[in-house]
Amino acid sequence: MPSTAAPARFATVLGLAAVALVVALHWMLPVTDPQTGRVTTAAAAAVVLAAPLGLLAAGIAGLTGTGGLPAVARAALPFAVVALPLTDGADRLLWLPAALVALTAGRPTLVRLHARWRGAELAATVAAAVAADLAGSPVATVAAVWLGAYQTGVLVRAGTLDRLRPGHALTAALAGTAVGASGLVLSALSGEDGAALPSAAVLLGFTAAQLGLALAARPLIDRWTDVRPVAGGLAWLAPRLVTAYLWQLPAVALVAAVTVRVAGYVPPTTFDQRWRSDLPWWLLWSAITLVLAVHLIGRVGTALPRTHRVSGSSTLQPQGRLEA
Repeated sequence: MPSTAAPARFATVLGLAAVALVVALHWMLPVTDPQTGRVTTAAAAAVVLAAPLGLLAAGIAGLTGTGGLPAVARAALPFAVVALPLTDGADRLLWLPAALVALTAGRPTLVRLHARWRGAELAATVAAAVAADLAGSPVATVAAVWLGAYQTGVLVRAGTLDRLRPGHALTAALAGTAVGASGLVLSALSGEDGAALPSAAVLLGFTAAQLGLALAARPLIDRWTDVRPVAGGLAWLAPRLVTAYLWQLPAVALVAAVTVRVAGYVPPTTFDQRWRSDLPWWLLWSAITLVLAVHLIGRVGTALPRTHRVSGSSTLQPQGRLEA
């Protein structure tokens, strides 16, 4: 699917929103050690809850708009070598690329499943998530919910949800928010660890909220992205989303290390007045560092593979000889 097609533009906007959520977690929340400047990845629950939009985008466009599986590998392998030894919890950011690789490999099967069940398979993923949660398997719960988010994108790509009205999608988002909030309250009352993987109610609720909002806003997004400059910008951005998603953490870690260890800056640990006054400068330097990282290091994730094309023609001569 061309990256300038309407579904591809919609998928890129959703992927950009997913990246923005993860960037906000690491650039705006106080996750920097004020003594050493070491940055810690956001809690596993936060990373998991920020993934459904990206999975919906991948379900719509696959990985064709981002350069395919080789582009994911070229962005993830340098990140694993550089960031994993230096940043606590950096391996959590690799969960989403790993899921994208697995789901892309199984996409033909998921497409055939949808052709047979016409969307009823989403009910099976919800039931699997609840069953895994009752069995005490948080990893299986996350896998089932992520599969449901990706399969929703497959439904969008197939046109199954084209008749879904924005009002109905918004109703689903509100219902999902209520379910997710109720799950958070029950988890707090039961004394569960807030940093652990969330329950099925929380995952399903907030996944439905994100997907419902995205589908409700689709008509507005399609009209906005139909403008030629916007479409061109999204086509340029699409193959760089995976790189930006991964390298935003080393970018803010480098800024934190330089400012704390070299300049003696003490980052705030709470959302106080100093945090609000320092935030614009923190975001500016982190953004500059990320742009340089994508250009200098992360560009291996956007470089197109070299291809060789052979073309020619042949003509059958009257003597029976074939002339190439």
